[in-house]
Amino acid sequence: MILYRYIAREIIISTLAVGSILLLVIVGSRFARFLNRVASGRISLDILGQLTLFYTPYALQLIIPLSFVLALMLTFGRLYMESEMSVIQSSGVSQRQLMQLVLVLALGVASLTAFSSLYLTPKAQFASELMMQEQQEKTGFESVATGQFTHLNKQTIFVNQQNEDNTLLEGVFIAEVAEGKATLALADRAYQQISDETLSRFLVLEDGWRYELPSIDLTSSSLEFDRYALRVGVYSPPSVQEQVAMLSLNKLLADKSLAAKVELQWRLSLPVLVLVMVFIALPLTKVNPRQGRFIAILPVLLLELIYLGGLMSLQGAINKEQWPVWPGMWLVHFGFFSMGLALCWRRGVFKS
Repeated sequence: MILYRYIAREIIISTLAVGSILLLVIVGSRFARFLNRVASGRISLDILGQLTLFYTPYALQLIIPLSFVLALMLTFGRLYMESEMSVIQSSGVSQRQLMQLVLVLALGVASLTAFSSLYLTPKAQFASELMMQEQQEKTGFESVATGQFTHLNKQTIFVNQQNEDNTLLEGVFIAEVAEGKATLALADRAYQQISDETLSRFLVLEDGWRYELPSIDLTSSSLEFDRYALRVGVYSPPSVQEQVAMLSLNKLLADKSLAAKVELQWRLSLPVLVLVMVFIALPLTKVNPRQGRFIAILPVLLLELIYLGGLMSLQGAINKEQWPVWPGMWLVHFGFFSMGLALCWRRGVFKS
């Protein structure tokens, strides 16, 4: 029992360490993308932290299986390198008993992954989409600074002053280059308007001039306007796959559409991946001390990435009706599980 607690503690600590590093890298990368959207004026700085937080469950459902497998390789690799495994086996502990211990840990990790993929991630994605829709209704001028040139989507804007709630701009200058033509617009006032039909954002200019600068054919034009609408943002509604990804488990089970069936398979595939990878990783943890304990990590990591990539590829193929729902993604699970059983049998893992 003491031995089992020792091995379990080493695996759990390694899983937390590896997972923390991967989470920091992946979430940090997403944070940088959100920050770029803030700089371009597409989202407000106020929701930057919340959007990053809502992305975390999605990242966790992918990081947890990868972290557990890497921790398993690192822990058992160290035991073989420092000859601790030889002492463990000489005391009567078989590979089969170690497999049982790892499977118990894998069940706990798979349950945590299932909780993230089945419950946390859909709720977080729904909250993120709701926040983005609310952001569409706001001013969109949070990134516009008075007295400075600001890049707003495809336009460059300069504002003399604006009111306290950033809903009205005064002394507006806008420059835009599209399809080889440069356009300038000057207006006394400007405010944002959301189209009821398309939900696209328009910058409405009042009392000003619009100039088309000379192009290749040296033609130019000018236009005085009382009111002129300039589109600064196009609303892109979520796709069918994105909509079902935000459904709760109860609604997903009640939905009989193709996209819902594929989404359910994907959510169940992540915890199944944890269990299947144990049968592949554990036989490959045995290494020669002269080779180093990292020699087997790369093949196992490559296999897991191929496994995950195969699931994602079949997910897209089924949604495009290029692959049947049944056997669907379960064919990938069966193939890797068969590989794991063959490795365990060849390495004598099932011997008592």
